[in-house]
Amino acid sequence: MSAISHLPTADVAPLANASGAPRPLLLHDPTALGRTDEATVLSLPLPPAPMPSPEPVIPEELETLARKVTRGALEVLGGTRPLQQMARLLDARSYERLQLRSNLVRSIEQTRGSASGGRTGSSASRLHRNVLIRSVRICPITASIFEVSVVAAEQQRARAIALRIERWRGQWRVTELQIG
Repeated sequence: MSAISHLPTADVAPLANASGAPRPLLLHDPTALGRTDEATVLSLPLPPAPMPSPEPVIPEELETLARKVTRGALEVLGGTRPLQQMARLLDARSYERLQLRSNLVRSIEQTRGSASGGRTGSSASRLHRNVLIRSVRICPITASIFEVSVVAAEQQRARAIALRIERWRGQWRVTELQIG
């Protein structure tokens, strides 16, 4: 079918309105030439549909890394794991933020312990000992950047953890760690 069609004037408007498509372009005003029975309509071709981009392959070791980092971070917060064990898995910024948060948790525990008459009820260390990873969801951003959400259950609560894992110098590194 050609790009230019000859349609009677009465048929042009109902076709455009019924299909929901934009109104066709008239190349000339049919009433200006004294002809009211037909008009020349230019129908524009639709742009081709975009091809879906290929989805990056999710490496198998990402789920293992996400589980390891999640369990380790919760154990660091609970005081049952040394922070230095997380150094090779986290970038510098995430490592510092985890260190700050674990120091805050410990200072709160000490404050509560001294307020209760010197009795250190280490509820946080008991809370973080048995971490059960319930689910891991991995979303590819690019071929070397992935975002991961993890649900971890402890004895008394469940937590949501968000990770951003990037390939850095040939190794996977967690560049963002958010613990809910």
